[in-house]
Amino acid sequence: MEQAPLRSLRYRRTRIGPAELGWIQQTVDGEATATLTEVAGAVCRRFGWLRPNAEPAAASCVVFLRRLERSGLLRLRQPALRRGLAGAKTRHVAQDEEQMLRALGPLAMWVELQPQGELEVRPIAEEERVGFRLHMQWYHYLGFERSVGESLCYVALVGNELVALLEWGAAVLHNGPRDRWLGWDGEQKARRLAWVVNNRRFLILPWIRKPHLASQVLGANLRRLSRDWEAAYGHRLWLAETFVDSGRFRGTCYQASNWRYVGQTQGFSRTRTGFVANHCPKSVFVYELAPKGAERLRQPGGCW
Repeated sequence: MEQAPLRSLRYRRTRIGPAELGWIQQTVDGEATATLTEVAGAVCRRFGWLRPNAEPAAASCVVFLRRLERSGLLRLRQPALRRGLAGAKTRHVAQDEEQMLRALGPLAMWVELQPQGELEVRPIAEEERVGFRLHMQWYHYLGFERSVGESLCYVALVGNELVALLEWGAAVLHNGPRDRWLGWDGEQKARRLAWVVNNRRFLILPWIRKPHLASQVLGANLRRLSRDWEAAYGHRLWLAETFVDSGRFRGTCYQASNWRYVGQTQGFSRTRTGFVANHCPKSVFVYELAPKGAERLRQPGGCW
């Protein structure tokens, strides 16, 4: 493969030059049986790319390594590296279940349900991941892709009836309304973004009919989110953010749950090659997950 000309690269404040790329390539070539995630962990330890809990930031590093490959600066050719976290057997099972669901097609009609019982919102179990993904793909207007980086997925049940699904993940890098509201500059954002979480997906299943359910689910999730995040990733959260497509929704459940509207995006989407106009500005809402959470993110020094 002909290597592309090297441009000035920086990742997590580290300059990536010929020597660094050479070391990364040697690590990839020397770990023939390792998964890409394991290689990314080694790279993170070498350059000090760590999450707030001192664990390697392997998930985001995987994205960076694949970007280097697409740019012609790195070769990731070993079959083991392509498998990532999922073994062949697991992947085949998931594909079989997805094919069966697609063969069934959408339901001819939905029977509206008004479930009764106590509301429970909890993280999904490992065996529920395939079902979570398929429900999101079929019933959420944005679909669903595998989560990258720190993330948590939740189910909401009323009695024994599944009523809603939610996904939370790392905060987005470019969010002008949030940054202006916090008064962040680039350095502050780089140091503190890990303490902000993004509500990536929120789905009330389309056959469920129960007044005020969305705000109740959201409120129950918010009450436990920071605690669950700390158990999973070793650090708490101070602020949540979300983007609402104002052409489709009004954000009523967020407003009812005391989220704060902080402005509109400019209507751009991030792609592999940069940002492109999508002509669909979104409303940005934020929610403090702890008393004075925003103040902690604004203050000099650490925010824990």
